[in-house]
Amino acid sequence: MNYSAKKKLFSVSAIVCVVLLLIASFSDLAISNAVINYNSIFGTIFQTLGEFPVYCIFVLCGEIAMAYALRNLNSLLFSGVLFIGGLSLSLWQLKQYLIEVESYTLSALSNIHAGKDMGLANSDAATAKLSVGVAILIWLISYIIITVLVQYWMAKNDDSQLNRYLILAIFASLTVWFALEINLTLKDTWGRVRPYELSSSQKEFTPWLHPNGINGYKSFPSGHTMAGTLCIVFSWFATQPQLRKRLWVAGIVYGILLAISRVIIGAHFLSDVTFSFFLTATIIFVMRELYDRLLSEELKI
Repeated sequence: MNYSAKKKLFSVSAIVCVVLLLIASFSDLAISNAVINYNSIFGTIFQTLGEFPVYCIFVLCGEIAMAYALRNLNSLLFSGVLFIGGLSLSLWQLKQYLIEVESYTLSALSNIHAGKDMGLANSDAATAKLSVGVAILIWLISYIIITVLVQYWMAKNDDSQLNRYLILAIFASLTVWFALEINLTLKDTWGRVRPYELSSSQKEFTPWLHPNGINGYKSFPSGHTMAGTLCIVFSWFATQPQLRKRLWVAGIVYGILLAISRVIIGAHFLSDVTFSFFLTATIIFVMRELYDRLLSEELKI
């Protein structure tokens, strides 16, 4: 994408963001009251599985680090440390994702069994768990499958291509880390009550422009939407321009669908997901621009 196209896309995105936030400034509560459906299958599925990009990018980057380490065993000290780091990162992030899926799934099933709305799973402190043995078995089988697939993919690349993937993995990891840190910091600072946490009087509602400070509430901005928008980063790993474009579009669509699902399930207001989507997209844009500007053509994918 050339500079002119980037500038046009950024301008259009900024206008859409401002318009949506203006609408949300006056209609946040009304929109939520109109669309909330705690029994939404669409909302529950995205709530349960939707955050996979934020974890899977780390898993992929860890696997790439492992592949690079195995390809460079002549420097055993460096390769050994890098391999252990990549292994630890990928194992841990997959475990964290599976814990989240497990928790939301069991919470939804528990709600159904108790005759409650299935989507009423606490977004900040879900605690339902599988037995330790079953959880470990699922974790290890999932990790083995992912490792076989990624390592087979990496094995088909020559040394120079693997070098490029490792550099890209570093930028991708930093992108996810920055997005996470900024999102979590804003959540704590804003202290905004979620739609499903409002009482019948809804007197706890505050506009998105009003930070409340640290109080335990974490509605603004949306963490799920941030994770969904990070799906765009997967397009970075495509070497074919057409595939990269398709993955880029798919990432945007996925982020938007996840944002909509969060409003429907009552976990966030329109302003929460709008701000999160465009903030995360901006972080992705800046990090990709840094990658493109700092590296020579022969080091890029």
